[in-house]
Amino acid sequence: MRSALWEASPGALAALLNTRRPIERADLYTLTLTDGTVYRWSGSDVAIVGKDQTGNGQTWQLGPGIIRNRLKWAVGVAVDTMGVTLTDIRATTINGQGLMAFIAAGGLIGARLQVDVAFWAGLATPTPTGALLWFAGRIAEVNSVTRWEASINVKSDLELLDVMVPRDVYQPGCLNTLYDAACGKSRAAFTVTGAATVGSSQARTVFGHALPQAAGWFDLGVVRFTGGANAGISRAVKQHTSGQIKVLQPLPFAVQAGDAFAIYPGCDKSVATCTAKFANVARFRGHPYIPVPETVV
Repeated sequence: MRSALWEASPGALAALLNTRRPIERADLYTLTLTDGTVYRWSGSDVAIVGKDQTGNGQTWQLGPGIIRNRLKWAVGVAVDTMGVTLTDIRATTINGQGLMAFIAAGGLIGARLQVDVAFWAGLATPTPTGALLWFAGRIAEVNSVTRWEASINVKSDLELLDVMVPRDVYQPGCLNTLYDAACGKSRAAFTVTGAATVGSSQARTVFGHALPQAAGWFDLGVVRFTGGANAGISRAVKQHTSGQIKVLQPLPFAVQAGDAFAIYPGCDKSVATCTAKFANVARFRGHPYIPVPETVV
C-alpha cells in the first residue's frame, strides 16, 4: 500500500483515487546533483505546483522532454532499474552548461532522481490533489548521448545492498588514496615549483631539472607545467632521478629550458614509503604482515 507523499488536505488523494471521476496524472521529476543543487521538471506540458516531501511549496517547471520505462513492484528484495530518455527540446541548462554537454561530461553520474506522480480531477489546468512517491534512486550509468538526446539508467537504493562486506580488503598496500580525507596529507603542502634546465627528449617524455629532492622522491607523482607551450598540461611522473624527470605519456609540445612547472610526489602505498616520505604511518590502512600464500606438500 502506498501512502500519499503530499495532499491538498488530509485524505483528499485517497478520496479522489476511489471515485469514478476522470482522473489526470503527471510525472514530477526531482533531480538532485552531487553538490546538492536541485532541479524540478514537469512531465506534463505545463508547469505544476505542489509540495516536496517536507511539505514546502515547489514548482516543477517545464524542462527537457522525459520518457521513462514502466516500473514493476514485486514481493521480496530486488534492485529495480528505471530507464530514462531525456530530449533537449527547450535548451535546458544545468549549472550554466547545456544539458547534453553536462551529461556527456559525466555530470549526472551519482546524482539522485526522484519520480512522483501527481493526480487531479478533470481536464482543467492541473491543480494536483496530491502525489505518490513512485521511484527514487541513483543515476548509475549513461547509455548514450547525442546532440539532442540522452539515455540513462537510474537504480533504486536497494543497490546499496550489493556492497561487498566487509568493506575493506586485506592487502599489503594501503587502502587510502594519497591526499584524500582518510590519508590526511595536503597536496599543496607537498607541491614544489621549478623550471626545466634541459629541453625534453625527442620523444617529449624526459626533461632536465634542478630540484634538490633525492632521486625517486617524485616517482608516481604528477607534474603540471605552468609556463611554456605545455602550460596547463599535467603528466604522471614515471621516474625521478637527480637530474631528470620522465613522464608516463609524451607531452604535446617539446619542453624548453626555463619552462616552469609544479610537481608533487606520489605513493606506492607501502608502509616504508608512508613512514619515510610522508611520516603518516598512523593513518596507514594496509596489512603488510599478512603471511604470503604457501602450499603444504
